[in-house]
Amino acid sequence: MGLDYSLLEVMKLSALRSLGGNAAIVPEVTKLAKALRPESGQPEDADLSADDLEAAYARERSVREAFCANDRDWYAGRVHFTARLSKDKPAGALHLGLDRPVLGSSNRFARRFGSRRFVRVRIPVDLLMKAVGDELREYFKRPFVFGGAVFRAFYAKENNVFLFRTNEEPVWLGGKLAVEPPSSDSARRKEYSLKAFLTWHNELRLNADQTMAKWAARFALGLSNSIPGIRLNPVNIRFENDIVCEAFIGSGKPPSEMQMTDGCGLANRAVMRLLHAKFPSWSEEPTAIQCRIGGAKGLLLVRHDLALDEEEHPTVWLRPSQLKIKYTDRPPHERLLADDADPALLTIDVLRASHLTTPIRLSVETITNLAENGVPYARFRELFETDLKERVDALLRYTRPEDMPLLWNAVAREGGVMNARMTREAAGRARAAGYVAEEYDDDDAEDEDGLKGLDKALKEQSSAWWEDPISGQPSSLEETCLTLLDAGFTPSTCEVLRSKLWEVAKKAVATFQTRYRFVAPMSCSAFIVPDPCGVLGPNEIHVKSSRRAFIDQQGRQTDIVLGDVLVTRHPCKVPSDVQKVKAVFHDKLRHYCDVIVVSTRSHMYRGSSLNRHLASLTGGGDYDGDTMEVFWEPGIVGSFREPDPRVFANEPPEVQQSLFKNTESASSFLTRVPAHSPEAYQIFSLQDYLLGALSGRSYVSTYSIWWEKSTYKLGYKHPNTVFLAYMFCAILDGLKTGVTIDPKKHKEHSERWNIGTLEWKSIEKKSLDRPLHRPSSLPRFVMDVLRQQVLSSCEEQLIRIEDHFKQQSTRAPLDKDLARPWQDAVTRAQWLKEANQPEMSRELELIQKHVEDMHAKSKERRTLREARNAMGDRSGRGFTGLSIERRQDILREESREFHAGPPGLRCFDDPTAIKASYMYYYDHQKQSRGWSRTPWDVATRALCEIKAKALGRSKTVTDDFYRWMTIAPVYLRQRERNG
Repeated sequence: MGLDYSLLEVMKLSALRSLGGNAAIVPEVTKLAKALRPESGQPEDADLSADDLEAAYARERSVREAFCANDRDWYAGRVHFTARLSKDKPAGALHLGLDRPVLGSSNRFARRFGSRRFVRVRIPVDLLMKAVGDELREYFKRPFVFGGAVFRAFYAKENNVFLFRTNEEPVWLGGKLAVEPPSSDSARRKEYSLKAFLTWHNELRLNADQTMAKWAARFALGLSNSIPGIRLNPVNIRFENDIVCEAFIGSGKPPSEMQMTDGCGLANRAVMRLLHAKFPSWSEEPTAIQCRIGGAKGLLLVRHDLALDEEEHPTVWLRPSQLKIKYTDRPPHERLLADDADPALLTIDVLRASHLTTPIRLSVETITNLAENGVPYARFRELFETDLKERVDALLRYTRPEDMPLLWNAVAREGGVMNARMTREAAGRARAAGYVAEEYDDDDAEDEDGLKGLDKALKEQSSAWWEDPISGQPSSLEETCLTLLDAGFTPSTCEVLRSKLWEVAKKAVATFQTRYRFVAPMSCSAFIVPDPCGVLGPNEIHVKSSRRAFIDQQGRQTDIVLGDVLVTRHPCKVPSDVQKVKAVFHDKLRHYCDVIVVSTRSHMYRGSSLNRHLASLTGGGDYDGDTMEVFWEPGIVGSFREPDPRVFANEPPEVQQSLFKNTESASSFLTRVPAHSPEAYQIFSLQDYLLGALSGRSYVSTYSIWWEKSTYKLGYKHPNTVFLAYMFCAILDGLKTGVTIDPKKHKEHSERWNIGTLEWKSIEKKSLDRPLHRPSSLPRFVMDVLRQQVLSSCEEQLIRIEDHFKQQSTRAPLDKDLARPWQDAVTRAQWLKEANQPEMSRELELIQKHVEDMHAKSKERRTLREARNAMGDRSGRGFTGLSIERRQDILREESREFHAGPPGLRCFDDPTAIKASYMYYYDHQKQSRGWSRTPWDVATRALCEIKAKALGRSKTVTDDFYRWMTIAPVYLRQRERNG
């Protein structure tokens, strides 16, 4: 909640100005803000996370070593300082605006150097797309001064630019702000310059064989969303050669598709045991972890072939395909890290642990591939309708009062409530802990470093996503339903619960309408790992769960997948991106659970070796943390016709002809920009590469859309469609390798494919402008068929939902339990008044007036908001069209005001129940329907407490307990059996 400008007096502001520097002014500004803050009787919700934020930052500043990997419960680098770039419309000038700091995830850089040394600048997508030439890159080459400290940009990725706090000092020269190196007596001399920081992470001299584009891309390793694991002894970070395809002949680095262990190293069980002990959210020791250690990245797969003495100390084995940065002059097989290496480099930075998901949802790209390779369209319709009906049934089938625990569980599952709570509570550890279910859009690559999901994670940790601490009203629809259900309300007697359950059901249907994602029951996804024992033959995989989580082809629960299966990964744009293989069980692999083990032998097609590993045939994958999807449903696998990978799995030569690649090496750069050249020239030259993502638009989504159009217009297997698929992959990979598209070629492609729209991508039934028409020579497109079925089935379910939830009478009956506290208080006050004790009656009149005034204000505010939104938003979404942060600000302001008054009551120790009861009673009298959301917006907790006590036996529980409570599976099974 901000300050009203009318409260600020000019004299007080002038007095602040006279104090001089920021060090003296800031404490006084804080005192002034606290003095002027309106008294509400309750703390502001915006300050709820402030204590945690302040404590985290204070501890980080107090420790001698910001990087603290051996403390299980604490580590630095979790305070996020962010800014947003904006552009003035009239003048076109760019500006940075600082956001409020938040507590969230961590990364190696922030742990090593401290949170305060980094600022992440977010660039709005429209500003990024409309930037002219190198406008943004040139802007971010300048130094930025925040709070008397100088920051410089050192990396750009997606729509983020990262700034580092250097040891430079801001000075005023000729009335202009400038920066200069620290003076000889300055404490800043002990801090890092930008060049020193860049050298610490990736020294050009030691990595002179890298291209400069690769050198710049390596800074993502230090920014990966991670948590610190265990710290290793340098001698226990060992070298292990990659397994290379037998067909590779010659010297030098083999192609990635011929590195059969590409991106996957090894670790002994001691590593996994210690990590499991450190991270209690992991249910068991992981089979593999995705991590960063030293200059390496990728997976570490546990070994089960070691003697007991080799398990005494935690040890890892890193492969050449994992090594991205060198830190010593010695050959890697002799020593990867020096004895005196920085502790940050010796620590395993954990990104994710192995985790198996089953079942999984089909994506549009996978559906298209399977349909074009022979899977009947009817099978997708069956899967869709089954999934949709099961999800809606779970929300409609429970109507009896004794069924409410089952309904509670169904709503919790539909909304992913427990995972959402764990994610909010984890505050940055959710990804590594496995609480985040990552589904990728067809236009995106896997978010390996966790940068794309960073804004979403930080947003969900904001107070807007938590329960209102004053009214007790949860933020999400599903959690509000749970709160009402476990207080004893039922949909048949509580209209607000009925209304919110209705919205939950409609929301479930809407996900099918917008994303075309539905469950394939016989499916799973997990990390792909190469066979550590060498026992799998060509075209064989091993898929074992740590629990009986699978359904086999006969409908039995099992922990192993056997028989013919289809495998793929994201992206899936080429016919050969889905491969048919055989799932087998091998005793030597029995301990490798919750991963998909694939053969290290060359993949075969009709008896001929393809001289490449399986992962490379599925969207150009490798083993550094890619996830693979497996399907074994007979109706899908049996009808799938294998496309020839010799035709489709090789990049067309026209792709490289359309690209431009800057191949300058680090050694060439050092010759061109020698160490004795001016510091500013060196920095700007390095930033040309570090900020390369800002020079020009990213065409990833553009080529994905063009691929879709070519698929529709020319056919899935047409050479032009295959070309666009590989262009998409090349540009996607170019974000890491510095590859860009030739402007002339892009213009040619744009002229050909920047046409028309795809009707199946629209949810609306109305016709679209210039829709693409599919030639009659091609079979009907699967998504056209599916779209009609989706619209028809969803409409049926929405009618069914409306019939179930629509209000049976024109006016809701009065809930006597909720009205009773007010009515009893009125009766007692009347008795006392007749006994010449009118004080209680006078206070009830004050309460009555306060509640009625609040009700009127709430109605007036809501009407005004909806009118304003309707004028500016033709969709007519009104209040619900606002962002969740804005909605919660409005609702919480109302609840604060409601609970703050009326002042001066003496007859009631706590008038909350009386006020809530009268708010409900008064609202029932005023509303033509007999109800509105207003009483619940301001007094959910109080109304729930009234209801629970009125129903008989109830149990008071604190929020710290309640938020982790769920219904025991054994009880659910018993209730389901008993009907």
